[in-house]
Amino acid sequence: MPSIVCIVVHPSRIVREGLKRILAESPFEPACTASGMADVPTTIAAAGEQVLALIGVRKESGLAEDLSAVKASFPDANVVVVGDANQLDLVTVALGLGATSFVDENVATSCLIKELELVGQGEPVISVLIMKRLLGNFSSPPSEAVVAIRALDEKPPPETQGQAEQKSPLSGREAAILSGLVQGASNKMIACQLKITEATVKVHVKAILRKIRVRNRTQAAIWALKCQGSPKRLSAEGNGSPLGLGGERSDTPMFGQGLREASAHL
Repeated sequence: MPSIVCIVVHPSRIVREGLKRILAESPFEPACTASGMADVPTTIAAAGEQVLALIGVRKESGLAEDLSAVKASFPDANVVVVGDANQLDLVTVALGLGATSFVDENVATSCLIKELELVGQGEPVISVLIMKRLLGNFSSPPSEAVVAIRALDEKPPPETQGQAEQKSPLSGREAAILSGLVQGASNKMIACQLKITEATVKVHVKAILRKIRVRNRTQAAIWALKCQGSPKRLSAEGNGSPLGLGGERSDTPMFGQGLREASAHL
């Protein structure tokens, strides 16, 4: 992972300090926390360093201004918006304005850090739970996080496969890789599952984006859910228990809870 300079922007000082404490022992210890982008020095990152901006929002107003300010100061920055995923308009606006990802403020702290790690590696993900909400198919408990990767080479029933071939512009291998994107899997995880190289996965991902005419992995996953429906859920023990990103159970402390606990010591 490249050298990353993390900045935290949120109007609430308590939230900023809470995030700073949560990320202090991670590779994303904030170099700067501020109430707005106007207070972030444009010289905070040296040449070759990647900027990762965590933008905390409560409502749509001001979001466009913050995202534009980040891109103006740091054109190549990854922007992760943290907010209430139940506000679907907020999620839609953030992604539509070019945010790299959107993280629910109640996600487990361990999942928050793992999502930031994937963003830092150029493989941003968004929770399947959030995408289901966006598509109007949400029916799972609020505590469910990103599901684990399923058996990507598992073939659908003949009828479904035939219908998919008629509608989908993707090859069988590309469809399998797209299933991995829907479930938040990294290129490395997909490569391991399909027994191909990570470089090959990257080539296929670029081809997928071009064929379905989307700009990033998140949009590709949303496209897949609209066209193909929800992916099959897996658990580490095969018992259907919800998993976090990378196979962790979702009973870990929630990000919101960790933030409150960190803030309590201020």
